[in-house]
Amino acid sequence: MQLFTLPILSEYPMILTLLGLIAGGLLTLLVGQKSEKGGRALAALSLLGGLFLNVLLVLQIWNGGTVFHDIVWLGNAANPIMTLGFLGDGLSAAVAILILGLGLFSVLFSFVYMKELENPGLYYSLMVWFIAAMVGVVYATNLMQFFIFYELMLIPAFILVYLYGVSEDAQERSKNALQFWVWTALGGLISLFATFILFGATGTMDIAALYSAPLAVTTAQTIGILFLLGFGIKLGLVPLHVWAPPVYREAPMPVLVLLSGAMTKTAAYGVIRIVIPIIWASMETFATGLMAIAIITMFYGAMMAIAQKDLKMMLAYSSISQLGYLMFGYSSMTLIGLSGAAFQLINHGILASLMFFCAGALKMKTGTLQFDKLGGLAPKMPAFATIFIIGALALAGTPPLSAFAGEWMIFAGAAQLATSADATLVHVILTILGVVATGLTAGYYLWSVRRIFYGQVPAELEQVDDPPKTILGIGAILALIVVVLGVWPWILWRFMNPVLSGLLGGW
Repeated sequence: MQLFTLPILSEYPMILTLLGLIAGGLLTLLVGQKSEKGGRALAALSLLGGLFLNVLLVLQIWNGGTVFHDIVWLGNAANPIMTLGFLGDGLSAAVAILILGLGLFSVLFSFVYMKELENPGLYYSLMVWFIAAMVGVVYATNLMQFFIFYELMLIPAFILVYLYGVSEDAQERSKNALQFWVWTALGGLISLFATFILFGATGTMDIAALYSAPLAVTTAQTIGILFLLGFGIKLGLVPLHVWAPPVYREAPMPVLVLLSGAMTKTAAYGVIRIVIPIIWASMETFATGLMAIAIITMFYGAMMAIAQKDLKMMLAYSSISQLGYLMFGYSSMTLIGLSGAAFQLINHGILASLMFFCAGALKMKTGTLQFDKLGGLAPKMPAFATIFIIGALALAGTPPLSAFAGEWMIFAGAAQLATSADATLVHVILTILGVVATGLTAGYYLWSVRRIFYGQVPAELEQVDDPPKTILGIGAILALIVVVLGVWPWILWRFMNPVLSGLLGGW
């Protein structure tokens, strides 16, 4: 049953979202050449319109329904060679709203943070197109369509890092941006190679049709390894993470929010939508190895975060560590573990973005993110300190904030695997190590709170006060979502779980 319908808008929300973002980005580019305020307003309105359309989509599918459109791209209706499909369900709509919401907040944050922009029309149009490509990824029902959008999103992301990176040295910016391009494009090409093997084995690129297509075990395992390698690069799993630290260091904060909070989630979404329902049953042999990679990623990211002297880089390595939790949930090969990973996909996108926004606000007000130059700021910035501490406690897995529910489901899935008939001592040890990793996360986040907000206030920061209301408003909304999802996780659970159960089939 649909809760809400609106003619035309309710019929084609996904197509209209993409068309609106593409056209909005173009208008932003043109108007922004003459008026920065006009370009900024068009970028924000484009994203607000896309968010509104996806809220309409959610209202239509609230009770477990789907919205699907299929357009013949090559061939004709009687004999289609390739189609463009758009699927809205409890999983794709949730990720699309995450991307669009973070995109809108990043643009609004840029109004205050990105001062004296060179060519603001280009900056804001690239932000809109970057978001459009990511939304296209999560709507796709065809593997080729998926990877067209998957690769297109690299173009605006590369230009944003190259032109608007924080390094004053153009050569340094170029090196970091090129490293980002090469590694993430390589990940896409590896996944595309897996797609062609899959097409050769099944004769179709339709994702839904592939769910029931027969595959030889060895072929499925080869495809699965290639997909996981390709998606693992984009996710930043260790040891495929080498592109992430320099790019996270280089990217301006609003762009970094989209890289960490949204772009990496398209790869996590690809694992859930493509890899798990098509070939996961053939990957049981590799479950232990995947769990080990996830544990290494969790511990490496956490240890590197502890070693950082700069808040931005602490958050960067924390993001790498947190993405290891997603793979840990996947590798449990249980419904509750996968549900926890899907929950954390949304939750980490919100929390990582909240913390990077906080880092940007702190840099604006103090001029530094070096821990040894900060301290005692809680009385000076009470509203900001409250928002930051909520985000830090949530990422530390503190109940009843949102990360607790996701981590609980992930570790419950691992425990279910560790106590199954086929379990070994290794599974038990890996599960225990996963729980231990949360202690490290709590340690470095609480330490960052101590170093920033308590102790002696440096003399040069005596006059610091709370950030502008726009930034506080963004942080307050994200912090409120963190609390709501922590107290009532079923809001997201009931929406996504029917899709996840269907993808897992008889598991």
